[in-house]
Amino acid sequence: MNLRQWVGIGLVAVLGSSAPASPAASDSPRDVEQTYAGRNLYVHVPSQVPTAGTRALVIVLHGGLGNAERILSGQAERGLNLDAAADQSGFVVAYLNGTQVARLLGADKRGWNAGGGCCGLSASSNVDDVAYIRGAVDMLVSRYSIDPRRVYGIGHSNGAMMVMRMMCETDTLAAAISIAGPLNVDGEQCSAAHGKRVLGIHGELDQNVPIAGGVGPKGISRVSFKSEERTRRILMKAGIEYELQTLPGVDHFLNHIEDALQRTEGHSIAQKAARYFGLEGGNPR
Repeated sequence: MNLRQWVGIGLVAVLGSSAPASPAASDSPRDVEQTYAGRNLYVHVPSQVPTAGTRALVIVLHGGLGNAERILSGQAERGLNLDAAADQSGFVVAYLNGTQVARLLGADKRGWNAGGGCCGLSASSNVDDVAYIRGAVDMLVSRYSIDPRRVYGIGHSNGAMMVMRMMCETDTLAAAISIAGPLNVDGEQCSAAHGKRVLGIHGELDQNVPIAGGVGPKGISRVSFKSEERTRRILMKAGIEYELQTLPGVDHFLNHIEDALQRTEGHSIAQKAARYFGLEGGNPR
């Protein structure tokens, strides 16, 4: 079985690179490698940031078979690299890593236990990624003088599902952008507080994680994903404002989603995220 066939446990967007299996992170001196609970993560702090205690943080979760290093090096999921937007608007970005998602593909192919059987070893081993992300965010809030009310999340596919799980089950994130990933937990209720916001972005032709749910015909994990309509119903019942943007003619690849937004709206995923989170064009105090 070749690597391209392993699209079912996450995102085809992280596949097909001719680069080494374990690439180095970005050369930017402000992408600082750190460790929390045995996992590497990377933090980007702009040269100008707001006053301590008022700063915003955006956490970025890679897709299945991906990792934070690939995002930073530009080898995959380039739309999740928010460094330039952070520099322009003065917010902190943290790129987190999941855990090994498949036995045969190496420890650098990572994923998240996003619920509903997704995905791979992360789910079957019942990795407590909820606790991990909460702890990592608490550490970052303290270390970088972040306002805990201004923590946001963005992810793609398996990473998007993990962001949605965090929105549903914790008070960690004030708002989130979920790209090609529904709320996939099995429960029908969220404990989240009123006032949160979620933007879903999903390609109409996604055959890995179909908008309508079910088993994606281009996936091999055989996970039956939840639908975006179910996501809308559960989140709105919990008091979370939910908006779904469907992209006509677009599939699961993050690069194709990025290209579609550039073509139709004139801006990148990173710029859209900064605007949605209320961070765009900020003037650091």
